[in-house]
Amino acid sequence: MSYRSRHCLALFVLVSGTALPAFAGPWLALCAKCLNPTVFRTQGLDTAHAVAEARITREAAAGWCENWEPGRPVAACVAEQMAGDDAKRIWRAEADCTAGRITPVDGETYTFAGVWRSDVGRGRTRWRDAQGRIVGQDNASGGLGIAQQWEVLCPRTGTRPGSAGGRAPVPAPQPGAGTGEPPPANGGGHGSGGFDAFFPAPAPAPEYRVGQAVEAKYLSDWLPARIEAVRPARRGGFEYDVRLANGKRGAGVPPRLLRPAP
Repeated sequence: MSYRSRHCLALFVLVSGTALPAFAGPWLALCAKCLNPTVFRTQGLDTAHAVAEARITREAAAGWCENWEPGRPVAACVAEQMAGDDAKRIWRAEADCTAGRITPVDGETYTFAGVWRSDVGRGRTRWRDAQGRIVGQDNASGGLGIAQQWEVLCPRTGTRPGSAGGRAPVPAPQPGAGTGEPPPANGGGHGSGGFDAFFPAPAPAPEYRVGQAVEAKYLSDWLPARIEAVRPARRGGFEYDVRLANGKRGAGVPPRLLRPAP
């Protein structure tokens, strides 16, 4: 089944399942149950020409198979996923972080329209399509998938296009240069762009950045984890989406339940 035939939405929830492989790094969200491609190259993050390229990896396919098709032989499931059309292409997303525009993996262009104030996407970026319509948070619309890709492309800009988090933009690598480094964290100070009316006061920097290794409180233990997304918390500060070493994912984890990895 191709990407265009699916509903696009990245769901950030705690997912039960068998242990996943080692952390695969940032990805580009395709849909709720999709095998999402892993980012292997970024360029110009937080600038007017931010680019991320991703492809489906065997590591990610193994984790997807173990989580979504338990009981089926992993090798057979991985072979099937890697033979599909989605695994044969390079997924590309681009953004102008200074102007609040993004062209995610669907190839359409969307403009920044503030943040969601309620429901599952509360605190995350909201987007308007070429016809001026707000892209919804529901499965069929896929607005949160666009928000997730924006977070990969413009991590320090966050919900303030034009600001780069109040810090200098990330310099673009030389043409053709790739980087396996995860993007830096969202958030930061007051920006100078035309979207500042949504955010009249500066915000503090987040405690952790995307891709950072941490330990997360899980029941009575502290488990190794990695930060997968950062976003403003409802009552100030930041909250984090994490993937734990036991294969589970946590959504909206407060900083009190995290600590730096030793």
